[in-house]
Amino acid sequence: MDNRGRGLLHAACEGGDNGIVRTLIETHGMDPLAEDKDGITCLHLLAERKRVYIYQYLEPNIVSNPIPKDKSGRTPLHYASRSDNIGMVHYLIETFPCTPDDPDNNGYTSVHGACEAGSMELVQYFLTDLKCNALAETDDHKTMLYFASMSSNLELVRFLVDVFSLKPRPHDIEIAQSVDPDSSVVKYLQKVNTGMIFDMMEEEKRMKETHQEKHEQQQQTDPQSQDITS
Repeated sequence: MDNRGRGLLHAACEGGDNGIVRTLIETHGMDPLAEDKDGITCLHLLAERKRVYIYQYLEPNIVSNPIPKDKSGRTPLHYASRSDNIGMVHYLIETFPCTPDDPDNNGYTSVHGACEAGSMELVQYFLTDLKCNALAETDDHKTMLYFASMSSNLELVRFLVDVFSLKPRPHDIEIAQSVDPDSSVVKYLQKVNTGMIFDMMEEEKRMKETHQEKHEQQQQTDPQSQDITS
C-alpha cells in the first residue's frame, strides 16, 4: 500500500498492464473493487486512463458493483467524462446502469465533467442525443456554463448559450478570467452579460411606459364617467 491506500492492482490498472492485472486477480485473488483512502477503486482509474479493455476483462469480477462511487460520490462515468474519454463513456453507458445525469454528493454530474473537460463532442452527445438536463446545477449553484468557462472552449460556451439559453452569471466570468483574463471566452461572456443588462433595462423602460399609458387612459376615462353620472 502507498500513502493513498492504493495497492498493486491500483498501480497495474493505472499503468494499463493487462498481463499484470490478470496475474494479480487470477493468481493472487486481488479485488478490483478495493478502495483507497478516497474511495477510489481500480475502475475509477481505468475510466480516467481510457483502459476499456481492462474494464471489460474485469466485468465478471465486478458484478456486485460495476459502477462504484468514491467518497465524493463520483462514479467511473464522472472520471471518464471529466477526462474526455469518449470511448470509455460510451462503453459505460451502453454496458452498465448509469446515466450522465447521476450527481455526486455536491450535485456535480458527468455532464458538468464533460463541460469542464471542454469536450464539445461529449456535451453534444449528453445534451442532444441523450437529452440530459442542461440546466443542472451543483449544490453551490454552478451550471454547465461555469465549467465550460473553466475549459476556455469558446465553441462550447457559445453552444450552451445559443442552443440551451444558459445565461452567464458573475462567477462564470470570474472563473474564465482566472484561467485567462484576456481570453475570447471572457470577452464573449462579458458581451452576453452586457446585452442581458441592456435587455433588462429596455424591458423595465417598456413596462414603465406601458404603466404610464394605462394611467393616462384611466385619467381620460374618469372625467367621461363623471359626466355620464351627472
